[in-house]
Amino acid sequence: MINIIFSQEYKNHDTGNHPESIERIKVVNNLIKEEYSKHNLIEPTIADKKIISLVHDLDYVNKIYDSIPNSGFTYFDPDTIASPNSLKSYLLAVGGSVDAVNYILDNTNKDVFFCAHRPPGHHAEINKAMGFGVFNNVAISAQYALNSGKFKKILIVDFDVHHGNGTQHIFENNPNIFYASSHQYPFYPGTGSLNEVGVGNIFNCPLPSDCDSSSFRSLFRKNIVDKIDIKFDLIYFSAGFDAHKLDPLASINLEDNDFYWVTKIVLEKFANNVPIISILEGGYNMKGLYNGLNNHLKKLVEYSNE
Repeated sequence: MINIIFSQEYKNHDTGNHPESIERIKVVNNLIKEEYSKHNLIEPTIADKKIISLVHDLDYVNKIYDSIPNSGFTYFDPDTIASPNSLKSYLLAVGGSVDAVNYILDNTNKDVFFCAHRPPGHHAEINKAMGFGVFNNVAISAQYALNSGKFKKILIVDFDVHHGNGTQHIFENNPNIFYASSHQYPFYPGTGSLNEVGVGNIFNCPLPSDCDSSSFRSLFRKNIVDKIDIKFDLIYFSAGFDAHKLDPLASINLEDNDFYWVTKIVLEKFANNVPIISILEGGYNMKGLYNGLNNHLKKLVEYSNE
């Protein structure tokens, strides 16, 4: 049994003709209904400014609140769009990511959470919206977890096809939160080289254009799994499915079962009966998103039942 944090509200974050569209969350919703309806479905709560300001400058947070349009669209950058109902989705995505930590704090069991949020957040910097997102869901949640005092070492594994520049920059000087990312490189957003190591807590795994399944698995083992030898109390996935071979936004050729494999290898190495929080990031081909996410969730269910 896993916990799935999800809201129908995400269908109201209108981005128009944009890759990060309402269709994405409809696909996720269909997958949940068809395959995971017997699991624990949870409505997220709305985050407040104090929670968001754990990693974002308050002036930036206020600017986002004040920039939501009454009609039409606001562009925070050429890729990142707000419409009149977007703010509630932003706040639920943060709130739900933090809710997972609170459920874990209230429960001594090996909890597994999947946060089916929209928009993604791993590009969002301390004071800058980027890459479809305005608040960094995984970073806020991880900082909140660290502040609780229960978790001494936290690992974030990001297998989105784009490097999570925001997450890396937020934590690159924090020795208690490790960030590991596989991503196409060189590619948007331009960060994520092997020599970006933070204070020994950053582990990047650049993937060449047209990387196939075999190369991905070899490089992921070499640059992430085999390099990190730390015991963690809490593990996050920044779970993007745009490295799928069908995805139009990049040039990595992963198969459906690679998303099962990457989840499995991370859990086998690092998840010794510790809680897991997976937060949805990218994935812009609907079939690739459905199948990739289904494979990721299958392994999370298996882990929860072990």
